[in-house]
Amino acid sequence: MKRLLLVASIIGVIIGFIGCKCSSDVLATYDGVEITRGQFKEWLEDKQFSVEAILKSKKQQKDKLEMMAIEHIALQEAKKENLIETEKYKFLEDMAYESILLKHLYNKKIKDGVEFNEPAYHVKQILIRVRDFKIVNNKRVNLSTSELEKAYSEAENKAKEIIDKIKSGQKFEELAKMYSDDFSKKNGGDIGYVVKDMLAPEVASAIESSKSGIIENPIKTQQGIYIIQLMDKQEITKKNLNKIIKDEMQAKRLEQILLRRASNNYIEKLMSASDVQFNEKNCKSRNPKDVIFKVGDSSFTVADLEKRISYFQPKGSSLSKATIDDTKKIDIAKNAFKVALLKREAIKENLQTNEELQKEFQKRKNMLFAKEYMDYIGERGIAVTPKEIRDEYEKYKDTRFTTFVNQKGKQVKQILPFEKVKDQIESMLYRKKRSENLAKWKRDMLHINKFTIHEDELEGK
Repeated sequence: MKRLLLVASIIGVIIGFIGCKCSSDVLATYDGVEITRGQFKEWLEDKQFSVEAILKSKKQQKDKLEMMAIEHIALQEAKKENLIETEKYKFLEDMAYESILLKHLYNKKIKDGVEFNEPAYHVKQILIRVRDFKIVNNKRVNLSTSELEKAYSEAENKAKEIIDKIKSGQKFEELAKMYSDDFSKKNGGDIGYVVKDMLAPEVASAIESSKSGIIENPIKTQQGIYIIQLMDKQEITKKNLNKIIKDEMQAKRLEQILLRRASNNYIEKLMSASDVQFNEKNCKSRNPKDVIFKVGDSSFTVADLEKRISYFQPKGSSLSKATIDDTKKIDIAKNAFKVALLKREAIKENLQTNEELQKEFQKRKNMLFAKEYMDYIGERGIAVTPKEIRDEYEKYKDTRFTTFVNQKGKQVKQILPFEKVKDQIESMLYRKKRSENLAKWKRDMLHINKFTIHEDELEGK
């Protein structure tokens, strides 16, 4: 009897072992390379895919395994063609390094390093929206000063009537569902806990000086007239945030807003350093040697800005002909300025020696290199001819390239002129060819490299 029990237990262990999904199990192979279960799960996590959901579906696992293999193959092909030594790939390497370095700096200085103590208000609201325009013959026309004043006056009178109803005992929630023009009406006007940054300045000011209950006077804002009921006021800290705010998503959103503010304050402090300067005027300069900003001994010139713009400029068709206006140039330069400031701080903190950072950097770099190579493959040899553009227009002008105009009170369909849509058609055809190019390359690469999925090792259905 004891022997039978022993044999049964051994068989049970063996069956359990056989049925176990181990991290070393090989899910797919290509060109002598094995993708194990552990590697696959790690790749999914790095991509921020829902691992649990994907592991329930064999189809999704197959799609993602193909994607993983293609990414690795693209990286190897880029190395074979020596593209990773080019200036563009060097820029991508720097970008990968900076993004991971800044992520670790944010975690240390902001996410883990910042404490906050912020008044938070639990608010219910009803919004009587006031629009500053009207529609005349299907066109938007701004209201005159007198028209706008009248609209606000009507909304304010309506708000006063609603406040009187609340005072007489009618439920705020029911009135919000009846009268509010805000998305929160479905929750009876309840927007949960908020901080000042999340409210119109006029509403924030009124709440700060009020006690719990209905605020008796309607509040005028750019959006319209607000009726506010203050439910509760609490001092929010990192430690008590989740205790006070039970809704996990709301608590997370509020924390992100407070952390974003702390991050902005941190950057503003770095900008005030004595060895830092930013010359916005030079963003518009045509002289490549003009300096846009300095951070310590490092300078960023107009030439650097133009080079950065060229790396992000879409290739092919009318997309590549589009010019970047001065406002966009200023935005790009300011972003580069912030990155330079933060990068200097990260290096001061000696974060670049962190082993985990180096691993993340390699993954990020490889991902960017693979994407760049696939962009290159997709765009290689593409040309869109004037005839193709004209043919596309003639084929679809009655369906795709139309608009509606008002004629004597009726909506009449009108075909758009060719000159007005030809750039749009060119871009569309270019993207279509690019997608077809890349899809063919992926199929070919998987075939050439003998990509094989071991379906019996996949999880789910």
